[in-house]
Amino acid sequence: MEKLFIVGPKGLASTILLDLQRAGVVQIDPLRTGEMKDFHLNVEQEARLRRWEEVSISADHALRLLGLEPDPSAKRLDGELEEAEATVSACEHRAEVLVEKEQSLRDELDLTKEYREVVEVLAEAAWTLDESPRLEVLPFLVMGREELGPLAGELETTLNGRFLLAQRQVGGRVAALIVVLRRDADEAKGVLSHQGLAELPRPGEYTGMSLKEMASRLGELFQLIPEELAASEEALRRLKTEEGSRLRGLWNRAKDESARLHTLKEAASGRYSFALFGWVPVRLKGRVVEIMSRFHDRTLYIFEPVDEQGEAERVPVMLENPGWIKPFEPLISFLNTPRYDSWDPTWVVALFFPLWFGMIVGDIGYAMVFALVAWYLSSYVRRGRTLTMDFFKLRLSPGAMTQVLSVLKPMIAWTVIWGFIYGEFFGDLLQRIGIFGTTKHPGLVPILIPRTDTAVTANGLILVSIGFGVFQVLYGFYLKALRTRRQQERKHFWEACGYFGGVAALVVFAYSFMTGDYRTWLVVLMGAGATLFLIGMIRGRMPLMIAELPTQGGHILSYIRIYAVGLASAILADLTTNMGFSLYHLLGIAGLVIGALAGLLIGLLIHALLIVLLTVGHVLQPIRLIWVEFFTKFDFYTISGRPYRPFKSIGDSG
Repeated sequence: MEKLFIVGPKGLASTILLDLQRAGVVQIDPLRTGEMKDFHLNVEQEARLRRWEEVSISADHALRLLGLEPDPSAKRLDGELEEAEATVSACEHRAEVLVEKEQSLRDELDLTKEYREVVEVLAEAAWTLDESPRLEVLPFLVMGREELGPLAGELETTLNGRFLLAQRQVGGRVAALIVVLRRDADEAKGVLSHQGLAELPRPGEYTGMSLKEMASRLGELFQLIPEELAASEEALRRLKTEEGSRLRGLWNRAKDESARLHTLKEAASGRYSFALFGWVPVRLKGRVVEIMSRFHDRTLYIFEPVDEQGEAERVPVMLENPGWIKPFEPLISFLNTPRYDSWDPTWVVALFFPLWFGMIVGDIGYAMVFALVAWYLSSYVRRGRTLTMDFFKLRLSPGAMTQVLSVLKPMIAWTVIWGFIYGEFFGDLLQRIGIFGTTKHPGLVPILIPRTDTAVTANGLILVSIGFGVFQVLYGFYLKALRTRRQQERKHFWEACGYFGGVAALVVFAYSFMTGDYRTWLVVLMGAGATLFLIGMIRGRMPLMIAELPTQGGHILSYIRIYAVGLASAILADLTTNMGFSLYHLLGIAGLVIGALAGLLIGLLIHALLIVLLTVGHVLQPIRLIWVEFFTKFDFYTISGRPYRPFKSIGDSG
């Protein structure tokens, strides 16, 4: 990374920023000096900024109304600001009108469905009595006929028989009505209220209608609304098709214009000139040179090397990795950004995470299921569609799914490799039919490591798992020692050296103790490690290191989970397959076909359940070892850097 300074006349500031935005390689930082003032937008620029922001808000609103989302990859719409305002205003207005009409029709249709059948039954029961000038009809609903008994009793007491109570069954409810003289209407309503009941409400236009008129109107609407609703939905679909891409292009254009005007405020200015400061990756500085060559006679620009000792905290960091490592960068960047003078651990994640996932799952059948998931996700990528899972509140864009697939592919590959090593296909299914074989159960393909045979393979797999832990824990302390030495942090340098020696001594001692091997060179290694630990503790002036040392050594034992979690998964898979075969044997030869099909179905269902329940754990266990046991050793979370965020068009944000 290098620093970039640009100085030029104020009139060229917007043009230069436009070119820098298109290049998309310069991270611009505020430039504040005692000699120059902050850059302030003039009245015209402030007005343009406000108007472009309004365009972006209106375009976003119109897109949401149409059920769309902004798409940074959409082609920017060119043209003048006035044209953009007119276009987005017209689209927004049309969308608002159509959405409001559609919602109104849906509400009216819901009302019609809710009332139509009830009102028709009540109209039949009322028999036009509610049209009489001397009578009052009070319709209402109850959940069951038993509620009408107490009501009838209180009406009899209150009105002394001057009422008629009728009722009809409608679905799971009872529609009823009370017919009384108009002078008794208030008393009848009081009885209804006392019984916890209320008249059937009549919304809006239906107030004052008789039940017969209301039933007729609802019947008409029940026939007409679906046609109007279909026409409204079709109009919305047409608008979405015709204007969707234009609205997205307008949103992108408005965001770019607003960002450029906001970025102008980061510059410093004199009376007639401006100055801009930013950061450029060394390998990309040629683009800046090409841009600035167009203004060579009117501007000055210089590149300046970064001072790692004094500026490491403020230098932006761009992770640069080979293609097979790059998809794993999000698993680093969402936690923290390594400081410029620190170390990028992405390759460790890219190497060990898929390897350990495959070692834990280690089943060819499960790998095939994951491959089907990958194929399903890739179909969305090919069609450029966003995957939405409402239950999990999850939305994956095609770009995000591409990254997921890039991570998933090596995970699947390692699962297949370990599946062949373990000889597992949905547990021991292929062993049972003679495809995979061991010395006890012959088969066509010999199993290299039958991990469920713990008497034979447990020690070896545990040692392999612990070996990963030894490497990562010691490597983490080694990285910390390198960094602190370069940054001249003596205390933490000796702390890292001390823990490196102490943990190494514990590992050698554990090996000697378990094997009874105390050869001279092993004793010398133990002594050297212990000595380095004591020196580190004394020089670092950290006596509590002696209490913390067993904990640091215990972190190595955490890696046993690679074996333990995988073994538990394999045993569950075997039990599931055995359950299916047991059902087949239970039904005997007479039920051969039924038994085989039932066993296969039950086995597959339980295997599917295991995949759903265990996969999250199989993903979290290996990544946790890296994030917690390894990253904490070289202070990944406490030494933070600034992510490189170049000033560029929103369409290049991916």
